[in-house]
Amino acid sequence: MATPTDEYNPTIETSDVVSDPTMEPNGAMQMVTRSFPTVSRSVAIGVVASDEKFKVTRGFGGIVENAKVNVGKLYLHQVFAGWNANQSNVIQREGLGQSAVNNWRIYDGPEAQAKLVAQTHGMHTLAGKWYHWFNLEFEVERFKGSTLQVMGANDENEDNEWAIVGGTGEFAMARGIINRRLYRYIYPQLTQELIIEFFCRMKKVPAPTKRGTVGANTGILWEMEGKSQRLESVTIYHVGAVEGFQFSYVDEDGQIRTPGTWGKIGSDLLRKKEITFGPSEFVKEIKGAKRGLWLSKFEIVTTHKTYGPFGIDNGDPYFHYTVPDGETVVGFFAKTDSTYVNTIGVYTI
Repeated sequence: MATPTDEYNPTIETSDVVSDPTMEPNGAMQMVTRSFPTVSRSVAIGVVASDEKFKVTRGFGGIVENAKVNVGKLYLHQVFAGWNANQSNVIQREGLGQSAVNNWRIYDGPEAQAKLVAQTHGMHTLAGKWYHWFNLEFEVERFKGSTLQVMGANDENEDNEWAIVGGTGEFAMARGIINRRLYRYIYPQLTQELIIEFFCRMKKVPAPTKRGTVGANTGILWEMEGKSQRLESVTIYHVGAVEGFQFSYVDEDGQIRTPGTWGKIGSDLLRKKEITFGPSEFVKEIKGAKRGLWLSKFEIVTTHKTYGPFGIDNGDPYFHYTVPDGETVVGFFAKTDSTYVNTIGVYTI
């Protein structure tokens, strides 16, 4: 991300017209200097994007973090010159490099219909390569006013990373990385593609929602206590059907909790299955079958693989429950009798 100099010569797109999301609409075509292509200025300023690109999952990267946030793909527009330039040189001296202040904008797409996601306020300095440090402030409603503190270097045409070294608001104590690459350069605008990933301490911890009850409506009800934020493991006792069920989860304070076994602890340890989920693995679906009053077959589907089937009887009817997009399973509830698990369901956030 550089201010053009005689030494700086990235690959220039050869198309004659490019939409520029940093420009106000005026329907005009304006010629630029230095024999660069014509730039079309047509986009509405002030249209703010939704939070659809923000995927928030409960994850604990350390002592204080309770959430992991992934955002992508976003597009940062750097305009070097012209009536809508969003940066300006403050120091430029031969042999000592140069420094510039910036007020770049970040959008949810690269073209004219893109919506504003965030703005950046900071500086960048040329000292061998371009170094950046800036405050990235979000405009989307859910995270409006929350910030990330970013710093890092550019390797011009090479893909590289910037460090997230802090945050405020809903992104308090953020730490992570921004993967950036050069998306397009048509003077006087350079567009960077950003993919953001970080851990933080969110203030608004969601309460799990009960969903997807399957099986027979009989037996003793067992429910999870506290606000689970992540599912850690599951243990299943099974023979011809599911006899017992247990799981561990991370609560809102970052502590791992394990309720007692629901149902019967089977005597045949060869029929006991313990599943520990990976740090980036999330349960998205449960499925199986029931026969009479118990679960005769059960499977767990994650973002990585399918576990099971547990139990050997297909039964009738067959069932499955898929978690809504943007949610993940963080716990279970169940009904049991003295022999088998009768009903099972999930908690999601």
